[in-house]
Amino acid sequence: MHRLAGIDIGVGDRLPEYVLGFGALLTLVLLTEIGVLLAVGSTVVTDGVFLIGVVTTLPFLAGIAFGGYWLRGADLSPSRYPRIAGWILGSVFTFLLINVPIIAVMPPNWWAIVVGWIRWAVALGAGVGLLIGCIEARAIQRSLAAERAALRAAHLEEQRDYLDYLNTVLRHEVLNAATVINGYASLLREEAATTDQQRQWATVVMDEADEMATVIDDVRVLLRTTDGEWTREPIDVSRVLRDELEKLEHKWGPVALETSIPSPVHVRANELVARVFGNLLVNAVEHNDAERPRVSVTVEPGPDTVRIEIADNGPGIPDAEVDVLFERVEGRGSNHGLGLYLVRRLVTQFDGSVELVETGADGSTFAVELPTATPAQSTSESKPAPAVEN
Repeated sequence: MHRLAGIDIGVGDRLPEYVLGFGALLTLVLLTEIGVLLAVGSTVVTDGVFLIGVVTTLPFLAGIAFGGYWLRGADLSPSRYPRIAGWILGSVFTFLLINVPIIAVMPPNWWAIVVGWIRWAVALGAGVGLLIGCIEARAIQRSLAAERAALRAAHLEEQRDYLDYLNTVLRHEVLNAATVINGYASLLREEAATTDQQRQWATVVMDEADEMATVIDDVRVLLRTTDGEWTREPIDVSRVLRDELEKLEHKWGPVALETSIPSPVHVRANELVARVFGNLLVNAVEHNDAERPRVSVTVEPGPDTVRIEIADNGPGIPDAEVDVLFERVEGRGSNHGLGLYLVRRLVTQFDGSVELVETGADGSTFAVELPTATPAQSTSESKPAPAVEN
């Protein structure tokens, strides 16, 4: 509700329809005037004053109709409508206040001129009020949008400062602590443990410290995706995959590898693309219960995208996890944790896609598609960093 001169005006979100209806009503009044005058054979129809009034009314009727249609499609909040309605009614009242006394002081000879004069004043006032109201509403809307954008920018800057602090804490405090824990657990296992049970406990501590370091490193990568601009450049994905496969064998021991990796194949990404394939390859082995894990990597270059498929012979992914596989997981309910969420976020920032192609008792297959690039392409392309997800 909007209060104007002590009167409540309920326009809700139907102001465009009201404006169109008001324009149609004024048009009907004009046509009725002309029809009645022609029916009674009045010569006022051809009178210069009456004709001028009709001609000067038409642009305002057209403007009111256009304003109604414009309001329907305009990106204006309905909260602006009451003020526009206030401008329309206020302007009509003002024009009548000016013209009615003039009519009273200098009354025309014909009633038709009086009706036409009042109709002209109402149309002129409504058209002018609608124009002013729409201009003001757009100005207010833009001002509020600019203010909200400034607040968002300030909030994002504050978030980035806080994330920089968290990154420092992770790098210098938590990661160092995880390294120390791993080192002392290794000493306990090698030098102080006297039973198989004690050595197993020490191994569990070492594995947990390694897991902690991996999660911290993943978080640091995620923080990098929110810092400044996101630069992409031609990256030889064949080289990246071979490096990650070598790391996989070094960490997890003998793995049956099947590869089809032509070289070189370039994609538009950056050095963080290694984390995409590192996480997928580790998942293929870490959760694999086969006597000898088997991993297949296939690279299919295309004119627009490069498709990389990574398949394993593991036990498959539980149905309960498939739908949320690439989402953030609260706590530790998922075997895939932060890794696949990081994969999706990185691939999205590279303008690519990642999907679980199939999964079952015979294993799982993931497919990553990244934009094709050539070494000659510019390395200066950048895009704004993604918004921080709460």
